[in-house]
Amino acid sequence: MSSYTTQLKTYIEKWSQYDEGLSIRDKIEIGRTKLFDFDYPLFSEEYRKDFETHFIREFYTREIGFEVEELFKFKLETWLLINMPYYNKLFESELNEYDPLSNSEMNVTHTKTKDTNQIDNRTSAGTQATDTSNELSSSQQGNSESINDDFNRQLESNTPDSRLNITANDGEGVIEYASKITENNTNNKNTTSGESTGNESGTSQSNSKVNQNESLNSDKDELEEFSQHRKGKIGVQSYAKLLQDHRQALLRIEKELFYEMNELFMLVY
Repeated sequence: MSSYTTQLKTYIEKWSQYDEGLSIRDKIEIGRTKLFDFDYPLFSEEYRKDFETHFIREFYTREIGFEVEELFKFKLETWLLINMPYYNKLFESELNEYDPLSNSEMNVTHTKTKDTNQIDNRTSAGTQATDTSNELSSSQQGNSESINDDFNRQLESNTPDSRLNITANDGEGVIEYASKITENNTNNKNTTSGESTGNESGTSQSNSKVNQNESLNSDKDELEEFSQHRKGKIGVQSYAKLLQDHRQALLRIEKELFYEMNELFMLVY
């Protein structure tokens, strides 16, 4: 029974008052399209029907706060146009794309770059090679012959008893007379035959000392990348509890919104 104005259900049910066998659900659906026949901003078109139905059910037995129904509809449209942008942000924050059955998600990306410039100086010293040789000379065999002719004549000439016709010293000149003759004639012939054997041994050693310097310059670039993704449920909460919390998040925003919309109705219960 209405005490001051008209109840919201009176406006909803008048659109189907001549239809028999309808449930309250059916009547609300018919009256919903008549009440919300204006446009207003809402974060999701898919949620529009649910929001309007929840509004009617919330205030179904409440008396409107205005004298006539047309003024109530005007005030309702004005309220939604002014306040719904704020509540849309709240709805969107709760409806961010996420898995309601997962309460933990972690992405780890690790990138490590290592640039190394290394210079190595190396010095090596030592004996590189040793060369030792032995030499041996062999024997010699042969024949040799030498002839030595030595002739010397000395004459002294006085008046001789008879005439001579010989050469003077060393066969030079002719002497016909001589009182004294000294002559030396030597003929030597020497033949040598033999074998000569000689052994010569020698050892030579050669050492070379090597000093080697090396300089190595190496440039190394290393890139290490690591990526890890973890998603799932942690803690003691059940999956049913997670799903319930997700649904109640939207309901809490609706309750807050409907609480603010009480100003459209009489504060009489």
